[in-house]
Amino acid sequence: MITFTIPGEIKGKQRPRVTRTGHVYTPSQTRQAEADIAKIAKAAMGYKPPMAEPVSLNIMVITEPPRSITKAKRELMLAGVERPAKKPDLDNVVKLISDALNGIVFEDDRQVVELWVVKRYGEEAKAVVSVDYVAKQSA
Repeated sequence: MITFTIPGEIKGKQRPRVTRTGHVYTPSQTRQAEADIAKIAKAAMGYKPPMAEPVSLNIMVITEPPRSITKAKRELMLAGVERPAKKPDLDNVVKLISDALNGIVFEDDRQVVELWVVKRYGEEAKAVVSVDYVAKQSA
């Protein structure tokens, strides 16, 4: 199993853009975010090769409560009573992270056969990612 933390507020993967001439490109913010995540993943992997079998991808996105709320509401948010139903969309976060891990943690994101993603409030903004092999089940 490999686990690592991406510090700061995580953004979702942006949609590809198209120029007037029809050239399709990935926005620079998305390219930079993927590169940053890939760098953290490489450090966590060390010299291990990418996983080649089906994997489980677990992502916990932690966002800070807004500063302009009451102390009581902040406590509810940190206790998990209130959840952050705001941007970024979780499906865009999954796409950003899984694309960044291609060729580093696993060979290709098609290997992800189990996915667990949650978004909650916490004291410090970050995303905690873990990837593990999926246990083979007997028939």
